[in-house]
Amino acid sequence: MHFFNLIYKRLINFYLELYAKVGILKTILKFGIIHTYDALEERRLVFFNYLILFCIVTITVLVFVTFYFNFFIQALICGVGLALFVLLLLLNRGGNVNISKYLFLIITSTIITIGTLVNHKNGYFVDSENLLLPLMAITMFIFDGKKKHFSFWLVFGIYLWLKIVSVEVEGTKNEFHFILTVLNSIIVGIVTYVSLVAFRIILVKALHKSETTERRLFSMVDNVPVFLALVDKHGKYILTNENYAASLKISRKEIIGKNRSEMLPAKILENQKEFFERAQQGEAVSFFKKTRLPNGTIISANGKYEPIFDEEREVEAITICIDDVTPMVKTQEELKVANETKDKLFSIIAHDIKSPLNMFQTFLNVSNQADMSLKEFFKYQEILKQKLTSLTGTVNELLDWSRMQLGGINAYPAMVNVCDVVNENIDLFDSLIKKKNIEFKVNASCNVSAWIDENHFKVAIRNLIHNAIKFTNEGGTVEILSNQNEKETIIKVADTGIGMDSETINSIIKKEIQDSQAGTQREMGTGLGLSLSIGLLEKNNCDVSVKSEINKGTTFEIKIPNHSSVIEKHNANAHESGF
Repeated sequence: MHFFNLIYKRLINFYLELYAKVGILKTILKFGIIHTYDALEERRLVFFNYLILFCIVTITVLVFVTFYFNFFIQALICGVGLALFVLLLLLNRGGNVNISKYLFLIITSTIITIGTLVNHKNGYFVDSENLLLPLMAITMFIFDGKKKHFSFWLVFGIYLWLKIVSVEVEGTKNEFHFILTVLNSIIVGIVTYVSLVAFRIILVKALHKSETTERRLFSMVDNVPVFLALVDKHGKYILTNENYAASLKISRKEIIGKNRSEMLPAKILENQKEFFERAQQGEAVSFFKKTRLPNGTIISANGKYEPIFDEEREVEAITICIDDVTPMVKTQEELKVANETKDKLFSIIAHDIKSPLNMFQTFLNVSNQADMSLKEFFKYQEILKQKLTSLTGTVNELLDWSRMQLGGINAYPAMVNVCDVVNENIDLFDSLIKKKNIEFKVNASCNVSAWIDENHFKVAIRNLIHNAIKFTNEGGTVEILSNQNEKETIIKVADTGIGMDSETINSIIKKEIQDSQAGTQREMGTGLGLSLSIGLLEKNNCDVSVKSEINKGTTFEIKIPNHSSVIEKHNANAHESGF
């Protein structure tokens, strides 16, 4: 007996260990399932696999029990049955489910029949034929259509025959006892059949109703634009929506039943650990932080862990709701930048426009109140001319910048001679160059042309040259270089001026409005020039880069693609877009 108990315990422990390894068990239970199965067929096959597993474990126990008690024939029969049930699992795994079902019916009924007859032969009347009753019930669930009725009555026929044989072998005192036994067996079969049919109808209806409810539930949670999950108090997933599953790059079926520790990356688990533990204690926890999802996306997450309580106010489950508020945060940041831009524009208007207008008003007041000599008039005229030129440039920059922000500027490229545009701007700033005694070098061939909107190019070069002169100390150098290859025209505006730090360079590349800074001789500007210039160059498919060192100078490099390169790029983008 001790040997039997030992073997029995080891088998049970083995089964429990197998069950504990949910991944292995789930794999076995899903043998034979294909994606075209509906929920009912899928559950039926899972039940069938589970039944085969149960039979394997049970027959294994019977092999040892019968062998221990010297029932060698029964042990042999059970051993053969064990091998056949293992074969059924292999058939299911190979997709031969229908063959497996019929073999299961044949094997089980044959084992029970042979076992019953052997028991009768040895004088053991232990009603082993009654084992066919659960087999009759099983047939109503593993088969469908007419097959379930046929298989049920087939098994019942074997059961009734074994009952009759049992009565005859055991011997009966009178005919009434025989008739009563047969009649009772028939009544048991009919009642079992009617009950199973009714139960099956109720079960199928309940399943369909459950599926409908589940579909509606999933439809509802899937249409919620958040990451939503329901877990038990230990972190095992009960429900998720598609957004949540997609963020983990796993299907919903694979998630449900698993623990958070199995599904979530270690970093997310660590970041969310405190929130989940507080929710386990019954606290509703809200949080807002940037989070990197398993698919690599970084979002601004506004989330909440909400505990669900049972009747005894114990935490039963926890809802996890995470809203991706990245667009809203981005809009807030853009609004902040817009407000800063507005403040800078108002500053420009207040200083660079108001100041010259005040001077005009002062001049008019002076001229009205006193006689002014011709010499004084010409003196003021020159000052007013400079202020008017500055004011006109400021207004034009403001208008161009505003139009560009609204998308109202279009590029109309043509072949433009680089040397002509550079020389034109040198003439424009000739007085300032001489005043600061700047060495101005031009290393640009008169044959170099660029495919660009001429007005945009003039504005950009004018601003870059003006900036270079403005921030170069007296006696410094400004140099214009140009060269050309098969794909692009490259223009550099370099100076030996005061230079810029990396933060300012990044701000320029982002086309942000710069705070107006005085030049080396207190020259002023709007701060719009560089933002406008880079925006116009980008309208013409140009690449702009900046290199600078404090107190060593700055170099702006413009790469203007040739006409053929622009066409090739346009065709490539159109092809990728499917147009």
